[in-house]
Amino acid sequence: MMVRRASLEDAAGIAAVQVRTWHAAYAGLLPQEHLDRRTVALRTTQWNDRLRLGEEDVFVACDPRGMIVAFATGLASSEPVEGFDGEIGAIYVLPVAQGQGLGKRLLSAVGMALRAKGFQSAWLRVLSDNTPARRFYEKLGAEIICETTEEIDGFLYREHFYGWRDLSKL
Repeated sequence: MMVRRASLEDAAGIAAVQVRTWHAAYAGLLPQEHLDRRTVALRTTQWNDRLRLGEEDVFVACDPRGMIVAFATGLASSEPVEGFDGEIGAIYVLPVAQGQGLGKRLLSAVGMALRAKGFQSAWLRVLSDNTPARRFYEKLGAEIICETTEEIDGFLYREHFYGWRDLSKL
């Protein structure tokens, strides 16, 4: 599997991974109506805009046929999180591609890109009930920063913020 920086042509592939992974990871954790509103067409439009803006470092992992099976993003922190200047905006790996080290490789690529821009640390958020994701971040050395409550479609959910104080450890 190859990890590379995303290009504008990757918007639809990234969108497909995001939607399929959301449906797999959040089934039973978020209302189905919420998941159903996240369509590949909607996400493709959003990813076209995000990739054009270029405010995020976006990396994709591709299978031997060139199909995108995972992606991750990094950017300047979108909100104040004390002691952290960068943010892991997203990391999604299709279920069929999990367990192959792609998540770790993608986070490493994002960490290097953020460090190259002068960032020292990064945080991310995850639904507290998403135990597999939480275990993955903890295995990679992330520490719990805080817990919060987020409103999604009128429902309240617990979230954990995780972070790496030293991006060179990613």
